[in-house]
Amino acid sequence: MADHHNTTEPTVHRHEEIQRKLALKEERKHHNVSFVMMILLTIVAFFAIWSDKISDSFAVIFILTLAVVQVFFQLYIWMHLSHKGHDFPIWGMASGVLVAAVTVASLMGMIWTS
Repeated sequence: MADHHNTTEPTVHRHEEIQRKLALKEERKHHNVSFVMMILLTIVAFFAIWSDKISDSFAVIFILTLAVVQVFFQLYIWMHLSHKGHDFPIWGMASGVLVAAVTVASLMGMIWTS
């Protein structure tokens, strides 16, 4: 009976190692795709401004939209916020965004009413 226990243990460890390697390979693929997407978004942003094909008011909205997409790639893929156990940093960032939005709105209100 002891022999049976010893023969299954290496098989279990090997199976876990294979699963871990597959997960790392998948994560590496996500990193590579995200990196290429961020480079492409940067090239699109530079080309849009360089070519003067869009108006100035739309350029600001366009660049900010591309920036938000890049921030998503950075946080979700590179900072591993998609993984379990990252709830506290997500709540911290969400709180920071809320405080920043309230601060900007308050300052805009004070400037507008003066």
